[in-house]
Amino acid sequence: MTRKNALPQIVFSMALLFLISSATVFGQTTFGTSEDGKALGYPDGRKIVRDASGNLYAAFRKKYNSYYQIFVAKSSNGGSTWNVPSTPISTVSGSFNQRVPSIAIDGSNTLHVTWYGQDSGNSGTNQRQIKYSKSTDLGLTWSAWRNIAPVSGYNGSDLWQEHPVVYVDGNNIMYVVWEGHDSSHSSPQAKFIKSTDGGNFWTSWINVAALSTNQSRPTIVVDSAGKIFVVAYGYWSSTGEQNILFSTSTNGGASFSGWSAVSPAGLDQRHPSAAIDSGNKIHLVWREANASAKTDVRYLKYTSPAWAAKKPLVALRFITSFQRSSVSSRVFKRSTSDPALLTSMSSPPIWSSTSRTIRTTSLFLVTSACTAIAVVVTVPVVSPPATAAAPWPLLEIAATAASAPARFFR
Repeated sequence: MTRKNALPQIVFSMALLFLISSATVFGQTTFGTSEDGKALGYPDGRKIVRDASGNLYAAFRKKYNSYYQIFVAKSSNGGSTWNVPSTPISTVSGSFNQRVPSIAIDGSNTLHVTWYGQDSGNSGTNQRQIKYSKSTDLGLTWSAWRNIAPVSGYNGSDLWQEHPVVYVDGNNIMYVVWEGHDSSHSSPQAKFIKSTDGGNFWTSWINVAALSTNQSRPTIVVDSAGKIFVVAYGYWSSTGEQNILFSTSTNGGASFSGWSAVSPAGLDQRHPSAAIDSGNKIHLVWREANASAKTDVRYLKYTSPAWAAKKPLVALRFITSFQRSSVSSRVFKRSTSDPALLTSMSSPPIWSSTSRTIRTTSLFLVTSACTAIAVVVTVPVVSPPATAAAPWPLLEIAATAASAPARFFR
């Protein structure tokens, strides 16, 4: 299998949408329904991958026998239609919810999925461990789930080991990072394991670079020389705001450098998402509060040995909503009256007033040059409309960078 690392073809780690290739004409498709407005989890974890034959696989969670389990949908026609299995990839028995899947594919077309959740052996102080299952037959069957990095409990929190991201490098070495407490740290730390044999054996977990403060939502990329980059957010500056941090390893993850900020501290920074291209350039986006108490999306590129200056990518106002009961996309185009605005190509739909509140959404930006940038946006809570006939509030996207027609997906 040829690794899809070049930006025009990479499948980013964002919820809701996929980028098939630089020549694709994008449209809207729905591959399944879920009762959960955050069925795909958060933007740090990769949700969609493509195999060597062009089949797409999307990992998400939905209810099965009253509790959330992990599912993987498959498309063999570029996303036009999807096959969603009727059963989870590997059912966790009992009254336990499973959460936030991440998916990767290796050079042998083996699919690897991680998530977190309770189970019958981890329902008290050792709750919500990191779980793993794999498929060697393109999603037809899956291995029995197992906890791949047991962490002894921390008594003071319901939040345990959570938000894993699985990544496979060009040498088929697998890596998983996540956040979690442990017996020595009451604040969650970014944790790390790896496997060199296709997920059969995993190293013991380590904290990437332990601090007295937290690191949240870690994500990971690895360059062609095997240098590991872990990016997370945490409290770093004297302002009391959270910043985007990174740590590296040049010895295969045996040890990591101390955390460093990727850019000068701004206001509150969270939810990074990273991708690496075939030239070993790392492309990083995150959301950042601004002086107007609104949210900007920031973009940063790493070309060894340093990060470039951050810049705004998009600014937020209110324009399109997302349907809480489906995983869908919406295409935007530039407004003819205001070139800085992107407007929906279709009329906003109307949804039930009983839909739950929604906190996060994710976007892709595709430029006219067919380069792709993953855009992560976390928006204020959107409450259901007062009546079933009232439309949801809409999220308006204004492009602050760039020339030329751009299309946003969500």
